[in-house]
Amino acid sequence: MERQARRAQVLRHAKRIFARKGYHQTNIADIISQARIARGTFYLYFQNKKDLFQELLDQVLRELSTRIQRIRLGADQPNPADQLRNNLRRVLEFVLAERELTDILLNHSMGFDHELDERIADFYRRVTDAIQRSLDLGVQMGFVRPCDTRSVARCILGGIKELVGQLAHEEQHDIDALAEEVLNFGLRGVGRPELLEAISPGGPPEMTAQKFFPRD
Repeated sequence: MERQARRAQVLRHAKRIFARKGYHQTNIADIISQARIARGTFYLYFQNKKDLFQELLDQVLRELSTRIQRIRLGADQPNPADQLRNNLRRVLEFVLAERELTDILLNHSMGFDHELDERIADFYRRVTDAIQRSLDLGVQMGFVRPCDTRSVARCILGGIKELVGQLAHEEQHDIDALAEEVLNFGLRGVGRPELLEAISPGGPPEMTAQKFFPRD
């Protein structure tokens, strides 16, 4: 048990240093100094800095994967919008509770090791696949407009990544309100319904963009 606790201690200090300094600027001396262990003790748990960094990435990828659940249909299942909302809540709760890990994934994890880059890219592909499946299901059910669901899934993921990156540097957040805003943005965008009708091809002639954007 003491060995496991000591290993967890090393990981805890390392993630703070990686988040602050980045991968390349962090060295083993920084980690053992903060963790207050001998260099030999470090090598009892990790082969090198890359091995430790991989463990931190594994943590965040594993945790995020368990929180993004596939949308299921059935009389005994919540409606799809509620399932999406719950996915968003779980992801936001984790990334805001683990700000250092989130910062490592978003800002310090790409470009130094091809194998790690591919694992992270594969993770984002799987998240994109999950979003696309949800969109495809929504199109089939009639509550998502027909669209290029792959491109839209990438837009949604990109927006969530940017939101999370910005939130990680702020203190107070209403998780439920954030999840609701992300869901509404994904399902409805930002345009007022009557404006979208006015500017769409074949819209009613009396509903023109001039009505909403009069010229001086």
